[in-house]
Amino acid sequence: MSTSTPLWRLEETPELFLDGYVADDDRAVFLSLWGRDTAIHELMAKLTLPIAEGGWNGITLQRDDQTVALQLDRDRLAKRTTRTYRQTRFGSLLNLWLFDQRCQDPDRANRQCYAIFNERDSRQDKSAMLWSRLRDLAAFPLLDHWRPMVVQLLLEHGAIRMLDRTSERLSGVWIDLSLASVQDAIGQLIHSGDLATQ
Repeated sequence: MSTSTPLWRLEETPELFLDGYVADDDRAVFLSLWGRDTAIHELMAKLTLPIAEGGWNGITLQRDDQTVALQLDRDRLAKRTTRTYRQTRFGSLLNLWLFDQRCQDPDRANRQCYAIFNERDSRQDKSAMLWSRLRDLAAFPLLDHWRPMVVQLLLEHGAIRMLDRTSERLSGVWIDLSLASVQDAIGQLIHSGDLATQ
């Protein structure tokens, strides 16, 4: 019996399949698509065309009796392709990643980013990755031994939020350190000595 997860199919382009996604409410954050190069290029063209000329700003995923509608923020969308299988019975097969730019390059001006995790990769240290993102975005330096207290504080203030719409093998979080209450709370802990330098 196979333990592999069935692929999703795109309603708008049935030649494309999806093996993983992460969404923030109904907005796509990360999509991993597979298809022949012609289908992949057609999709990328639809994402650059104006909506009035047949461009897309959303897609619909289908699998068995499940349907997931996702909106695409075309202004923040980044793309990466790899030619995984050069010669198959159906031609060359490409893997396309579509993702919100804030997955790769945090928005440092607004102190916001996404972090995506592969749940099947036992070598991936999610806690270390999350802490690295937090240190990158924080308005002031965060010391490593502050990690448990700072992460708990950020969870309580809603500055770290788990993304609840994901496929089986992926998970993600939204990090928003722009909230004034977050900066004030961390500053108070530093001034009170609860977050000490030693």
